[in-house]
Amino acid sequence: MKILIAEDDDITRRRLQHFLEKWDHQVISSENGLEALEHFLSKEIDMVITDWMMPEMDGLELVGHIRSRGRDKPYVYTILLTSRGDKEDVIKGLSEVGVDDYVIKPFDPDELRARLTVGERTVRLERTLREYGEGLEKIVQKQTRLIRQTQEETIIRLLTALESRDEETGGHVKRIGLYSAHLAQAAGWSKQQVDDIRLAAPMHDIGKIGVPDAILQKEGPLTTDEFEVIKSHTTIGGQILGDSEFPMLQMAHDIALFHHEKWEGKGYPENRSGENIPEAARIVALVDVYDALSQDRVYRKADPEEEVLRKMAQAKGNHFDPFFYDLFIQSLPAFRQIASENP
Repeated sequence: MKILIAEDDDITRRRLQHFLEKWDHQVISSENGLEALEHFLSKEIDMVITDWMMPEMDGLELVGHIRSRGRDKPYVYTILLTSRGDKEDVIKGLSEVGVDDYVIKPFDPDELRARLTVGERTVRLERTLREYGEGLEKIVQKQTRLIRQTQEETIIRLLTALESRDEETGGHVKRIGLYSAHLAQAAGWSKQQVDDIRLAAPMHDIGKIGVPDAILQKEGPLTTDEFEVIKSHTTIGGQILGDSEFPMLQMAHDIALFHHEKWEGKGYPENRSGENIPEAARIVALVDVYDALSQDRVYRKADPEEEVLRKMAQAKGNHFDPFFYDLFIQSLPAFRQIASENP
């Protein structure tokens, strides 16, 4: 055991160190509580034996600092050396401060060794439980990553199959997720929310499963009735993804239902405007248009980047949320890289 001694009396301190080293413990010796606290904060310590009455910082103050400032460290077993054996003093040390045990001075070596044995068992048990807990946490984290990866691959594969109906590719599905995640991160979203939108955004057009191929794959202009059918993919998507308890699917529902709403209020299906449109849907509304303009589609060829940016700029404040548009402009180098890596 690595044992820290805090004792201002030189004879007692040397006597303690003698016996502890005789019993094969590693000893760090200090003359007061302040010096002992510095050792505790800078070194790995298993047990502390401290005098109660000391200059600079007494034993109870030292133990209090150990308990409050050592929460991220493995548990340290503390023994209080004291000539104050009154019941009230003992209760104060054990219950109010967090001392584990006490020994009356002048200490008896056999009694001290017995107390140390209890402390060793406690420390070893705590270390074992800590290692076990850390092992379990790593297993849970690994399983969580595997589940998330499985979810992601399943979503991408299914949506790629769906997008192939109107001759889109898996690249489109991945790009929408990655563009959205980048903007969400730039906007200061939490890591979990960024990860959620990366998976939720590709589901924006899932409602197209309810649109007939003849309309979805039509190369010429749509009639008014055909466009109404196309517009229904938002409400169909909302129905498919609705009533979920999972945050990622709740976000996907909002995106599917509202990604064709416009900042000025002239979108569909509900003519929502401004901040009444969920943030995730505002992000996808922007990146979906960017991807549509930048990539070849069955009904049109991709525009040159200069033309894409001109059209995007015209849509700021009417179609697009100005805040996310500005983040998009700042993020163009990242968007170009995403596009090149996911053709």
